[in-house]
Amino acid sequence: MSKTGLLIVTPFRLRLFAVALLGIGIFFGSIGVAYADGHDIVDAKLNDFVTVVASALVFFMQAGFAFLGAGLIRSKNTINYMTKSFLDFCIASLGFWAFGFALMMGGGAASGFIGLEGFFLVDFSDSELVGWFFQMVFAGTAATIIAGAMAERTKINAYFAYSFLVGAVVYPIYGHWAWSEDGWLTKIGPGMADYAGSAVVHMIGGFLALAGALVVGPRNGFREGANLRGHNIPFVVIGTFILFFGWFGFNVNSDSLGLNAVNTLLAGAAGATSAIYITLLRTGKADIEMACNGALAGLVGITAGCAYVDPWAAVVIGLLAGGIMIAGVSFVKNVVKADDPVGAVAVHGICGAWGVLAVGIFASGDDVSGLIAGNAAQLLPQIVGIVVAIAWGLGVGFVMFKAIDLTMGLRASDEEQADGLDEPEHGAAAYPELAS
Repeated sequence: MSKTGLLIVTPFRLRLFAVALLGIGIFFGSIGVAYADGHDIVDAKLNDFVTVVASALVFFMQAGFAFLGAGLIRSKNTINYMTKSFLDFCIASLGFWAFGFALMMGGGAASGFIGLEGFFLVDFSDSELVGWFFQMVFAGTAATIIAGAMAERTKINAYFAYSFLVGAVVYPIYGHWAWSEDGWLTKIGPGMADYAGSAVVHMIGGFLALAGALVVGPRNGFREGANLRGHNIPFVVIGTFILFFGWFGFNVNSDSLGLNAVNTLLAGAAGATSAIYITLLRTGKADIEMACNGALAGLVGITAGCAYVDPWAAVVIGLLAGGIMIAGVSFVKNVVKADDPVGAVAVHGICGAWGVLAVGIFASGDDVSGLIAGNAAQLLPQIVGIVVAIAWGLGVGFVMFKAIDLTMGLRASDEEQADGLDEPEHGAAAYPELAS
């Protein structure tokens, strides 16, 4: 200190002070970096957790498909249908693990058309496995859609065979075109937009179902107008509730959680409402079966655009989907002459096409905008995606089912159909007190 009480700042002290400030800065900067890294880790794990929960909801939809389909067929085939609905998911999972995910999401020399990396999940990180799990439950859904259209007359071994092929090859290849970063459908104009799979999951499953129904042929008595109605409407309603619930995992997995959830709810509700009022006006009866399929039609219709459209548009999409489903069921039965006991082709195939087209009309988001937002160019990739999905599902479906039919046989015998497939193929009855 000087005699005046002031600190004399020497060059040494100045350098020491500067070093101290630098050290303090580094210390607090390191804390900030460490906190930021920790925050990023927490965000990543939270995102993985949300994805796993969404995947689990989609997985639970398998129970909905089982109840819905079993309710819409005759009681003597209940065990057979539920076996197929359960095992197709299990077998498709193995196909998707071995080959499907690599073909769908992998890169490689043929990238853009087909993936060639990631077979058998070799050297995947934990987060990458979460991504596989999410994609897998969607693949399982596509395989399950086929069960309803081919119910009550398809051999169990044939069903297991095509479940593997759908999960391993058929579904993943179209998925690569539409959902991988370099898929060729994403390169047309502004790129095809299918947020959660109106085309990738539902159209592929629906048109594979149509191919299968045509190759295996109708149930005995279908062309003669026999009474082939389902045996358990409560099953149908329970199954629909489960599917509606699971659909929030199907569609809600993004930054726009609220919008996706609201659009999903509104479209499903609108589809059910329009379907029941149309049937009420036509027949004077409030048909809960058609209302359930109407809800599913609305949900399928909003799946492609749930993150891209406003809530009012979700209502319009759902209302129209309910009517399209009713017209589609009549078209498949009376024009195509295909026997589809659960309406899978209309609900998933035809309403899936409507959902993809609706994006090109109603999308108003920052990333994807359609006709009403002044972007007519979005219609082109949507239409191309629809045409390709129909061609792929029907074309590959016919080849696959015909090959299975010529090798192991696809159709159950007339005697087995008359007695029901439960006893011949499973040695059990769903309702033994009625069988005795």
